[in-house]
Amino acid sequence: MSIAAIERDFRAKVSQQVELYQEGIERYRVFTPFRFDDGDHLVVVFKKEEEGWMLTDEAHTYMRLTYDLDESDIRQDNRQKTISDILSEFYIKDRDGELIINVSDDQYGDALLSFIQAILQIINIS
Repeated sequence: MSIAAIERDFRAKVSQQVELYQEGIERYRVFTPFRFDDGDHLVVVFKKEEEGWMLTDEAHTYMRLTYDLDESDIRQDNRQKTISDILSEFYIKDRDGELIINVSDDQYGDALLSFIQAILQIINIS
């Protein structure tokens, strides 16, 4: 599937305001209308790795949580279980603090929607 077709799928499933900006070979920054409370955009990168296309936050979500919480507070049983439940619900992996979702079966828009929902739910645990 071409990048233009993927961007159309992102827009159809998430928002007409989604835009992709190329940042290198097979690497794109995904801008959505969704923002954090301070007005910053969610960090979403769409890139190709050995296993195929994926979306990543490049560890930004956990970093943002530490603005309001100590890292030890994030790892407490209640919060950690909530985060684990969210990741499981949306099929997202925690790769050493980096949240990732692999895109399978050309479900690009669905993957982006799930990824955004998970990030917004995780950031609200603070």
